Amino acid sequence: MDKLLLAVKLIITALVLILFVQNIAMVEVRFLTWSLSLPLALLLVVIYLLGMISGKSLMGLIRRLRRGDSEPAER
Repeated sequence: MDKLLLAVKLIITALVLILFVQNIAMVEVRFLTWSLSLPLALLLVVIYLLGMISGKSLMGLIRRLRRGDSEPAER
């Protein structure tokens, strides 16, 4: 089972690397009055990371609301 998991991870890594190599062209991103030119691969990474962060925050909020906590837990 460990070898199968390793093979899947290697395949996914190879696919991601191929995606990056094939998408190095510069793209222009516009948001309101800002304009930015960057490689498409970098844009994909940034969007992916923002999605991970916002998804984790949303799931934390949902868990807190289900438990009925009115304040965030102290660390």
